[in-house]
Amino acid sequence: MQRTFVVGLLITISACLLLPERVSAQGIRGQVDWMFLSRDNKANYSPLITGPDSFSGSGVGFDYQSGYRVMLGYSAPQFEVEGQFTNLDEWHDSTYRTLTEELVFDDNQANPFIVGGTPGNVFGVTTALSAAAMDALTATLDDETLEGEFLTPGAIATFEYQSEYSDGELNITTSRCNWWRVGLGYRHVELDELAGFGVIGQFDALDVDDGQTVGGVSNDENDGLSNAALVEAGLVNSVSADGFDNILSAAGPDTLAIGIRSKTTNRLNGIQGTFDGSIVDSPYFLLDLAFRMGLFHNQTSATVTESVVGSENDASVYSRSLEDNDNTYSFLVGTGFRAAIKLTDNLRIHTGYEFVFINNVALAPSQAAQVAPGGIFSIDNGSNVVIHGARLGLELVF
Repeated sequence: MQRTFVVGLLITISACLLLPERVSAQGIRGQVDWMFLSRDNKANYSPLITGPDSFSGSGVGFDYQSGYRVMLGYSAPQFEVEGQFTNLDEWHDSTYRTLTEELVFDDNQANPFIVGGTPGNVFGVTTALSAAAMDALTATLDDETLEGEFLTPGAIATFEYQSEYSDGELNITTSRCNWWRVGLGYRHVELDELAGFGVIGQFDALDVDDGQTVGGVSNDENDGLSNAALVEAGLVNSVSADGFDNILSAAGPDTLAIGIRSKTTNRLNGIQGTFDGSIVDSPYFLLDLAFRMGLFHNQTSATVTESVVGSENDASVYSRSLEDNDNTYSFLVGTGFRAAIKLTDNLRIHTGYEFVFINNVALAPSQAAQVAPGGIFSIDNGSNVVIHGARLGLELVF
Protein backbone atom coordinates (compact mmCIF):
# COMPACT_ATOMS: atom_id res chain seq x y z
CA MET A 1 0.00 0.00 0.00
CA GLN A 2 2.85 2.36 0.83
CA ARG A 3 4.45 1.65 -2.55
CA THR A 4 1.14 2.37 -4.30
CA PHE A 5 0.89 5.70 -2.49
CA VAL A 6 4.45 6.70 -3.50
CA VAL A 7 3.87 5.76 -7.14
CA GLY A 8 0.61 7.69 -7.17
CA LEU A 9 2.30 10.72 -5.65
CA LEU A 10 5.06 10.66 -8.26
CA ILE A 11 2.52 10.40 -11.06
CA THR A 12 0.59 13.34 -9.65
CA ILE A 13 3.72 15.52 -9.33
CA SER A 14 4.86 14.59 -12.84
CA ALA A 15 1.46 15.45 -14.24
CA CYS A 16 1.47 18.84 -12.52
CA LEU A 17 4.91 19.63 -13.89
CA LEU A 18 4.58 18.26 -17.40
CA LEU A 19 0.96 18.60 -18.46
CA PRO A 20 0.69 21.49 -20.92
CA GLU A 21 -0.78 24.80 -19.86
CA ARG A 22 -2.77 27.06 -22.12
CA VAL A 23 -0.48 29.92 -23.17
CA SER A 24 -1.80 33.47 -23.05
CA ALA A 25 -2.21 34.84 -26.57
CA GLN A 26 -1.42 38.41 -25.65
CA GLY A 27 0.73 40.18 -23.09
CA ILE A 28 4.04 41.75 -22.14
CA ARG A 29 7.00 39.92 -20.65
CA GLY A 30 10.39 41.04 -19.41
CA GLN A 31 13.54 39.24 -18.30
CA VAL A 32 16.64 40.21 -16.35
CA ASP A 33 19.49 37.68 -16.41
CA TRP A 34 22.84 37.36 -14.73
CA MET A 35 25.28 35.91 -17.30
CA PHE A 36 28.34 33.81 -16.48
CA LEU A 37 30.21 33.24 -19.75
CA SER A 38 33.59 31.96 -20.86
CA ARG A 39 35.50 32.54 -24.10
CA ASP A 40 37.57 30.29 -26.32
CA ASN A 41 39.33 31.62 -29.40
CA LYS A 42 41.57 30.63 -32.29
CA ALA A 43 43.89 33.65 -32.19
CA ASN A 44 47.29 33.40 -33.82
CA TYR A 45 49.71 33.50 -30.89
CA SER A 46 52.87 34.02 -32.94
CA PRO A 47 56.11 33.92 -30.93
CA LEU A 48 56.89 37.42 -29.67
CA ILE A 49 60.34 36.30 -28.55
CA THR A 50 62.22 33.38 -30.12
CA GLY A 51 65.28 31.68 -28.69
CA PRO A 52 66.05 29.88 -25.43
CA ASP A 53 63.37 31.94 -23.62
CA SER A 54 60.67 31.70 -26.29
CA PHE A 55 57.57 33.68 -25.33
CA SER A 56 54.25 34.05 -27.16
CA GLY A 57 51.54 34.80 -24.62
CA SER A 58 49.68 31.65 -25.62
CA GLY A 59 49.33 30.66 -21.98
CA VAL A 60 46.60 33.23 -21.34
CA GLY A 61 42.99 32.08 -21.14
CA PHE A 62 39.60 33.52 -20.33
CA ASP A 63 37.74 32.09 -17.36
CA TYR A 64 34.03 32.62 -16.76
CA GLN A 65 33.10 36.29 -16.49
CA SER A 66 29.86 37.84 -15.29
CA GLY A 67 27.53 40.15 -17.18
CA TYR A 68 23.86 40.88 -17.68
CA ARG A 69 21.03 40.57 -20.18
CA VAL A 70 17.73 42.45 -20.33
CA MET A 71 14.78 41.45 -22.53
CA LEU A 72 11.37 42.95 -23.28
CA GLY A 73 8.74 41.25 -25.43
CA TYR A 74 5.16 41.74 -26.59
CA SER A 75 2.91 38.84 -27.59
CA ALA A 76 -0.07 39.23 -29.92
CA PRO A 77 -2.41 36.45 -31.09
CA GLN A 78 -0.54 36.05 -34.39
CA PHE A 79 3.05 37.10 -33.58
CA GLU A 80 5.56 38.15 -30.94
CA VAL A 81 8.15 40.94 -30.91
CA GLU A 82 11.11 40.83 -28.54
CA GLY A 83 14.27 42.84 -28.04
CA GLN A 84 17.23 42.01 -25.84
CA PHE A 85 20.64 43.39 -24.94
CA THR A 86 23.62 41.47 -23.52
CA ASN A 87 26.76 42.97 -22.01
CA LEU A 88 29.74 41.13 -20.50
CA ASP A 89 32.33 42.42 -18.08
CA GLU A 90 35.86 42.49 -19.45
CA TRP A 91 37.61 39.15 -20.00
CA HIS A 92 41.20 39.57 -18.87
CA ASP A 93 44.33 37.49 -18.33
CA SER A 94 48.09 38.00 -18.31
CA THR A 95 51.35 36.09 -18.12
CA TYR A 96 55.06 36.87 -17.82
CA ARG A 97 58.52 35.34 -18.11
CA THR A 98 62.00 36.27 -16.91
CA LEU A 99 64.57 35.99 -19.72
CA THR A 100 67.68 34.07 -18.72
CA GLU A 101 69.60 35.15 -21.84
CA GLU A 102 70.06 38.42 -23.73
CA LEU A 103 67.28 39.85 -25.90
CA VAL A 104 69.21 40.90 -29.01
CA PHE A 105 67.71 43.64 -31.20
CA ASP A 106 69.69 42.86 -34.37
CA ASP A 107 71.07 39.70 -36.03
CA ASN A 108 73.89 39.03 -33.55
CA GLN A 109 72.02 36.53 -31.36
CA ALA A 110 74.73 33.93 -32.05
CA ASN A 111 77.72 36.29 -31.94
CA PRO A 112 79.93 35.13 -29.02
CA PHE A 113 81.21 38.70 -28.51
CA ILE A 114 77.63 39.78 -27.80
CA VAL A 115 76.01 36.81 -26.05
CA GLY A 116 78.94 34.68 -24.91
CA GLY A 117 78.69 30.94 -25.45
CA THR A 118 74.89 30.64 -25.36
CA PRO A 119 72.71 31.97 -28.21
CA GLY A 120 70.47 34.87 -27.25
CA ASN A 121 66.84 35.71 -27.86
CA VAL A 122 65.40 37.88 -30.64
CA PHE A 123 62.01 39.38 -31.39
CA GLY A 124 59.66 36.95 -33.14
CA VAL A 125 57.76 39.74 -34.90
CA THR A 126 58.92 42.61 -37.08
CA THR A 127 59.83 45.71 -35.06
CA ALA A 128 61.12 49.17 -35.89
CA LEU A 129 63.56 48.76 -33.00
CA SER A 130 65.27 45.87 -34.78
CA ALA A 131 65.40 47.87 -38.01
CA ALA A 132 67.10 50.71 -36.13
CA ALA A 133 69.62 48.32 -34.59
CA MET A 134 70.69 47.18 -38.08
CA ASP A 135 70.81 50.66 -39.65
CA ALA A 136 74.17 51.50 -41.28
CA LEU A 137 74.32 55.31 -41.20
CA THR A 138 77.94 55.36 -42.39
CA ALA A 139 77.90 59.09 -43.18
CA THR A 140 77.80 59.79 -39.46
CA LEU A 141 79.06 58.09 -36.32
CA ASP A 142 75.76 56.19 -36.07
CA ASP A 143 76.58 53.00 -37.96
CA GLU A 144 74.56 50.55 -35.85
CA THR A 145 75.98 47.52 -37.67
CA LEU A 146 79.22 48.01 -35.72
CA GLU A 147 77.41 47.35 -32.45
CA GLY A 148 75.24 44.56 -31.13
CA GLU A 149 72.37 46.10 -29.15
CA PHE A 150 70.48 44.07 -26.56
CA LEU A 151 68.85 43.83 -23.15
CA THR A 152 70.98 42.03 -20.60
CA PRO A 153 69.84 38.74 -18.99
CA GLY A 154 67.13 39.18 -16.39
CA ALA A 155 64.75 41.23 -18.53
CA ILE A 156 61.06 40.56 -17.82
CA ALA A 157 58.61 39.87 -20.67
CA THR A 158 54.87 40.29 -20.11
CA PHE A 159 51.71 39.68 -22.12
CA GLU A 160 48.25 40.97 -21.27
CA TYR A 161 44.97 40.23 -23.09
CA GLN A 162 41.60 41.95 -22.65
CA SER A 163 38.31 41.45 -24.49
CA GLU A 164 34.86 43.06 -24.27
CA TYR A 165 31.63 41.72 -25.80
CA SER A 166 28.09 43.04 -26.17
CA ASP A 167 25.18 42.41 -28.51
CA GLY A 168 21.62 43.50 -29.11
CA GLU A 169 18.87 41.88 -31.15
CA LEU A 170 15.29 42.55 -32.23
CA ASN A 171 13.23 39.57 -33.42
CA ILE A 172 9.73 38.97 -34.78
CA THR A 173 8.45 35.40 -34.42
CA THR A 174 5.26 33.44 -34.76
CA SER A 175 2.84 33.36 -31.82
CA ARG A 176 3.86 31.98 -28.43
CA CYS A 177 0.66 29.96 -28.53
CA ASN A 178 2.63 27.60 -30.79
CA TRP A 179 4.96 25.05 -29.25
CA TRP A 180 7.45 25.66 -32.08
CA ARG A 181 8.14 29.19 -33.27
CA VAL A 182 10.18 30.59 -36.17
CA GLY A 183 11.13 34.16 -36.85
CA LEU A 184 13.46 36.73 -38.34
CA GLY A 185 15.50 39.40 -36.61
CA TYR A 186 18.25 42.01 -36.68
CA ARG A 187 21.37 41.66 -34.52
CA HIS A 188 24.29 43.95 -33.70
CA VAL A 189 27.45 42.58 -32.08
CA GLU A 190 30.50 44.44 -30.75
CA LEU A 191 33.79 42.70 -29.93
CA ASP A 192 36.67 44.95 -28.80
CA GLU A 193 40.09 43.63 -27.81
CA LEU A 194 43.48 44.73 -26.55
CA ALA A 195 46.70 42.70 -26.40
CA GLY A 196 49.85 44.16 -24.91
CA PHE A 197 53.35 42.68 -25.11
CA GLY A 198 56.10 44.31 -23.10
CA VAL A 199 59.67 43.66 -22.02
CA ILE A 200 61.73 45.73 -19.61
CA GLY A 201 65.44 45.41 -18.91
CA GLN A 202 68.86 47.06 -18.91
CA PHE A 203 70.22 48.14 -22.29
CA ASP A 204 73.77 47.48 -23.48
CA ALA A 205 75.77 47.59 -26.72
CA LEU A 206 79.08 45.91 -27.60
CA ASP A 207 81.28 45.89 -30.71
CA VAL A 208 80.36 42.99 -32.97
CA ASP A 209 83.98 42.28 -34.04
CA ASP A 210 85.65 42.07 -30.63
CA GLY A 211 83.11 42.78 -27.87
CA GLN A 212 84.79 46.08 -26.95
CA THR A 213 82.95 48.85 -25.13
CA VAL A 214 83.71 52.28 -23.70
CA GLY A 215 87.40 52.50 -22.73
CA GLY A 216 88.49 49.61 -24.94
CA VAL A 217 91.57 50.08 -27.13
CA SER A 218 89.74 49.11 -30.34
CA ASN A 219 86.29 50.29 -29.31
CA ASP A 220 84.17 51.51 -32.23
CA GLU A 221 82.20 54.73 -32.09
CA ASN A 222 78.51 54.91 -31.14
CA ASP A 223 78.30 52.74 -27.99
CA GLY A 224 74.52 52.71 -28.04
CA LEU A 225 71.45 53.11 -30.23
CA SER A 226 71.27 56.55 -31.80
CA ASN A 227 68.34 58.90 -32.19
CA ALA A 228 69.06 59.12 -35.94
CA ALA A 229 68.77 55.34 -36.42
CA LEU A 230 65.57 55.12 -34.39
CA VAL A 231 63.92 57.93 -36.35
CA GLU A 232 65.05 56.55 -39.71
CA ALA A 233 63.46 53.19 -38.79
CA GLY A 234 60.07 54.90 -38.54
CA LEU A 235 59.83 55.66 -34.84
CA VAL A 236 58.63 59.11 -33.83
CA ASN A 237 60.41 60.86 -30.98
CA SER A 238 58.12 62.54 -28.43
CA VAL A 239 60.33 63.09 -25.36
CA SER A 240 64.05 63.97 -25.55
CA ALA A 241 66.04 62.89 -28.59
CA ASP A 242 69.07 61.22 -27.11
CA GLY A 243 68.76 57.62 -28.20
CA PHE A 244 70.09 55.12 -25.68
CA ASP A 245 73.58 54.49 -24.27
CA ASN A 246 75.36 51.36 -23.14
CA ILE A 247 76.15 50.54 -19.55
CA LEU A 248 79.63 52.13 -19.39
CA SER A 249 78.82 55.32 -21.30
CA ALA A 250 78.89 58.57 -19.38
CA ALA A 251 75.17 58.97 -20.12
CA GLY A 252 74.35 55.35 -19.22
CA PRO A 253 73.17 52.94 -18.06
CA ASP A 254 69.64 53.00 -19.51
CA THR A 255 66.62 50.87 -18.73
CA LEU A 256 64.30 50.28 -21.69
CA ALA A 257 60.61 49.44 -21.63
CA ILE A 258 59.67 48.04 -25.03
CA GLY A 259 56.01 47.58 -25.87
CA ILE A 260 53.85 46.27 -28.72
CA ARG A 261 50.19 47.06 -28.19
CA SER A 262 47.49 45.66 -30.51
CA LYS A 263 43.91 46.91 -30.49
CA THR A 264 41.01 45.55 -32.56
CA THR A 265 37.33 46.35 -33.06
CA ASN A 266 34.58 44.29 -34.68
CA ARG A 267 31.16 45.74 -35.56
CA LEU A 268 28.76 43.07 -36.81
CA ASN A 269 25.36 43.93 -38.27
CA GLY A 270 23.07 41.42 -39.93
CA ILE A 271 19.89 39.41 -40.23
CA GLN A 272 19.35 36.20 -38.30
CA GLY A 273 16.80 33.44 -38.41
CA THR A 274 15.34 32.26 -35.12
CA PHE A 275 13.82 29.01 -33.93
CA ASP A 276 12.35 28.53 -30.45
CA GLY A 277 10.69 25.44 -29.07
CA SER A 278 8.83 24.52 -25.89
CA ILE A 279 9.63 21.00 -24.74
CA VAL A 280 7.67 21.33 -21.49
CA ASP A 281 5.13 24.06 -20.64
CA SER A 282 3.15 23.06 -17.56
CA PRO A 283 1.50 25.08 -14.77
CA TYR A 284 4.72 24.87 -12.73
CA PHE A 285 7.66 24.16 -15.04
CA LEU A 286 9.07 25.29 -18.41
CA LEU A 287 11.78 23.84 -20.62
CA ASP A 288 12.65 25.78 -23.80
CA LEU A 289 15.18 25.53 -26.62
CA ALA A 290 16.49 28.42 -28.73
CA PHE A 291 18.51 28.57 -31.95
CA ARG A 292 19.89 31.59 -33.86
CA MET A 293 21.79 31.67 -37.15
CA GLY A 294 22.71 34.57 -39.39
CA LEU A 295 25.12 36.22 -41.81
CA PHE A 296 26.66 39.50 -40.69
CA HIS A 297 28.63 42.33 -42.24
CA ASN A 298 31.68 42.86 -40.01
CA GLN A 299 33.51 46.18 -40.07
CA THR A 300 36.92 45.45 -38.53
CA SER A 301 39.81 47.69 -37.56
CA ALA A 302 43.19 47.10 -35.95
CA THR A 303 46.00 49.25 -34.61
CA VAL A 304 49.50 48.08 -33.67
CA THR A 305 51.57 50.53 -31.63
CA GLU A 306 55.25 49.98 -30.90
CA SER A 307 56.97 52.03 -28.20
CA VAL A 308 60.45 52.28 -26.69
CA VAL A 309 60.70 54.23 -23.45
CA GLY A 310 63.99 54.94 -21.70
CA SER A 311 64.50 55.62 -18.04
CA GLU A 312 67.26 55.86 -15.43
CA ASN A 313 69.59 58.14 -17.48
CA ASP A 314 68.11 58.67 -20.97
CA ALA A 315 64.39 59.42 -20.81
CA SER A 316 63.90 59.33 -24.57
CA VAL A 317 60.53 58.08 -25.84
CA TYR A 318 59.92 56.69 -29.34
CA SER A 319 56.81 55.15 -30.89
CA ARG A 320 54.99 54.35 -34.10
CA SER A 321 51.39 53.38 -34.77
CA LEU A 322 50.13 51.33 -37.72
CA GLU A 323 46.45 50.97 -38.59
CA ASP A 324 44.33 49.02 -41.06
CA ASN A 325 40.59 48.53 -41.67
CA ASP A 326 38.68 45.91 -43.61
CA ASN A 327 35.11 44.76 -44.21
CA THR A 328 34.28 41.09 -44.17
CA TYR A 329 31.33 38.77 -43.58
CA SER A 330 30.89 36.71 -40.44
CA PHE A 331 28.71 33.70 -39.73
CA LEU A 332 27.06 33.53 -36.29
CA VAL A 333 25.39 30.51 -34.71
CA GLY A 334 23.83 30.55 -31.26
CA THR A 335 21.94 27.89 -29.36
CA GLY A 336 20.86 27.18 -25.80
CA PHE A 337 18.19 25.93 -23.44
CA ARG A 338 16.24 27.38 -20.52
CA ALA A 339 14.56 25.70 -17.55
CA ALA A 340 12.10 27.76 -15.49
CA ILE A 341 9.92 27.34 -12.41
CA LYS A 342 6.70 29.34 -12.19
CA LEU A 343 6.66 30.94 -8.76
CA THR A 344 3.36 32.74 -9.45
CA ASP A 345 1.19 33.40 -12.48
CA ASN A 346 3.39 36.40 -13.31
CA LEU A 347 6.82 35.55 -11.90
CA ARG A 348 9.28 32.88 -13.01
CA ILE A 349 12.84 32.05 -12.04
CA HIS A 350 14.96 30.40 -14.71
CA THR A 351 18.41 29.13 -15.55
CA GLY A 352 20.04 27.85 -18.71
CA TYR A 353 23.15 27.36 -20.79
CA GLU A 354 24.05 28.83 -24.17
CA PHE A 355 26.67 28.72 -26.89
CA VAL A 356 27.66 31.31 -29.53
CA PHE A 357 30.09 30.80 -32.42
CA ILE A 358 31.34 33.68 -34.62
CA ASN A 359 33.87 33.39 -37.44
CA ASN A 360 35.91 35.96 -39.38
CA VAL A 361 36.69 38.33 -36.52
CA ALA A 362 39.81 40.37 -35.77
CA LEU A 363 41.46 39.28 -32.50
CA ALA A 364 44.14 41.42 -30.89
CA PRO A 365 46.85 38.73 -30.39
CA SER A 366 46.85 37.98 -34.13
CA GLN A 367 47.85 41.48 -35.24
CA ALA A 368 51.51 41.92 -34.20
CA ALA A 369 52.59 39.18 -36.61
CA GLN A 370 50.94 41.10 -39.49
CA VAL A 371 53.54 43.88 -39.41
CA ALA A 372 56.01 43.62 -42.30
CA PRO A 373 59.35 45.41 -42.86
CA GLY A 374 58.95 49.05 -43.76
CA GLY A 375 55.97 49.54 -41.49
CA ILE A 376 53.50 47.74 -43.75
CA PHE A 377 50.53 46.38 -41.81
CA SER A 378 47.57 44.26 -42.95
CA ILE A 379 44.77 43.37 -40.54
CA ASP A 380 44.09 39.71 -39.70
CA ASN A 381 40.31 39.23 -39.45
CA GLY A 382 40.09 35.50 -40.06
CA SER A 383 39.83 34.22 -36.48
CA ASN A 384 36.95 32.49 -34.68
CA VAL A 385 35.48 32.88 -31.20
CA VAL A 386 33.31 30.58 -29.09
CA ILE A 387 31.33 32.06 -26.19
CA HIS A 388 29.52 29.74 -23.81
CA GLY A 389 28.18 29.64 -20.29
CA ALA A 390 25.23 29.79 -17.93
CA ARG A 391 22.58 32.32 -17.00
CA LEU A 392 20.25 32.83 -14.06
CA GLY A 393 17.36 35.27 -14.00
CA LEU A 394 13.79 36.34 -13.42
CA GLU A 395 10.91 36.73 -15.86
CA LEU A 396 7.77 38.83 -15.39
CA VAL A 397 4.72 38.05 -17.52
CA PHE A 398 1.67 40.32 -17.77
